[in-house]
Amino acid sequence: MNKYLDKGKSFLNTASCKLSSEVSSGLGFIKGAIGDLPVLMSLERSSKYDLKYDEKHYFVIPFKTSEVGFSLHTMRYLPDSVPEINDLPKRRVFHFPNPYYEGCLREHMLNGARELVTEQSGGVPNTLAKLADDIDALDNKLTYGMLFVGGLAAIFNPVVGVGIAAKALLPSATVLLTKYGLRPVGEKFSQSQLSKQIKQAERRVLKQFAESSTIKVINPILQELEIALRTDAEEHDPLTDPNMASGSIPELNGEHWRELTERAVYHVYKDTYETPSRHKAASLGPEDIRWFDVLFACVKAEKK
Repeated sequence: MNKYLDKGKSFLNTASCKLSSEVSSGLGFIKGAIGDLPVLMSLERSSKYDLKYDEKHYFVIPFKTSEVGFSLHTMRYLPDSVPEINDLPKRRVFHFPNPYYEGCLREHMLNGARELVTEQSGGVPNTLAKLADDIDALDNKLTYGMLFVGGLAAIFNPVVGVGIAAKALLPSATVLLTKYGLRPVGEKFSQSQLSKQIKQAERRVLKQFAESSTIKVINPILQELEIALRTDAEEHDPLTDPNMASGSIPELNGEHWRELTERAVYHVYKDTYETPSRHKAASLGPEDIRWFDVLFACVKAEKK
């Protein structure tokens, strides 16, 4: 895994985009930074929901210790049995605490990573889909591609060929791998060939997402987090007072968005949450930590 991480680092051709840590052990996500914006990326799977899409989620999470006041967590979400290269319809979903954060994200993407985004209409990402395209391009800079996050690069072995990958994904994976530009099972790969094949497949996946629907939602959990961070216990206690997090997202059928949001917030706040000396700087009061205890209970149980 480390050699692919090192390979990914060599792709970073600008000071505004850097890999700031290795793959987080046991948590399955990658940390990075785009200028002053903390960025996390992960691939999540579930067998609990009847998913009809290959989804990419963009969580804009209030985070007071960040220079820009928030963190960006991008998350690919797939059913357990579906490989990273697949024919499911694609969907991209932006999750904001309130409408104000969309403007903040656009401004940072323009100012903090100007040379990496595709400049159009003066460089301003003027549609949500265009903004998603730019974020996906930056994801690639940080992670050596979307497929890297899913672990596909790690299971390709230049010595034994792609047979391992096909067996690890699905019985029908050979057809998908061939369709999306990967060589037939049994052929050997050099490191440069492996890199080329993964990049080809990744470009096809990104193209599918670029052609997919892109929607924007106000996420109740992120909305509650934003309120909690700017209030104290006397003004608002997220456990005992009316809580925005109990709301729903009509645009997303089902409840899987709630589980994904809990994971995203946990990834962003884990180190701060577990280190009491960091609570004050992060605007976390005792009432907020108690709420986190409840919010993170299922996520922590999964990690054990």
